Amino acid sequence: MNENEENNSNPNTYKEDLLTLWNGKDWENSNAGIYFTGKYFEKEVNFNFTGYSEKDMSLLSDDFMQRLFRELEKLDDEAHQVIQDAHPNEDVSELNLTEIIFDKSGCYGEFALGYDVGESPAGRLYILVKFDKQLRVDKKLIYETY
Repeated sequence: MNENEENNSNPNTYKEDLLTLWNGKDWENSNAGIYFTGKYFEKEVNFNFTGYSEKDMSLLSDDFMQRLFRELEKLDDEAHQVIQDAHPNEDVSELNLTEIIFDKSGCYGEFALGYDVGESPAGRLYILVKFDKQLRVDKKLIYETY
């Protein structure tokens, strides 16, 4: 067993690795999933692992999370471009990344980057941009209100 497999087999080690990688805090483990707050360019980003238990977290390889960390700025730029293409009359440059969402059901591809657009008549509006395992962007946006 290599070191990554050993780390991934121990939920506490994986938790500590994630919190260290993302300068995370406020780890919450509930029946609905795992949640914590991390940092991206000194801004807080909410990490949502919907449907995951701490044991399930090992399904996400350490290498994948390291790659996501290294390439997040590029992925954020790609997501902004997809949003801009869908809304050419809007200035999306002010949208800040607020969520990184993993859902065990796969409804967001491998994961999604989420942007808080603000209040709408239906409630608080978020735009989500999906990515696959190879970190390729999906041009179909998801709109959610809360």
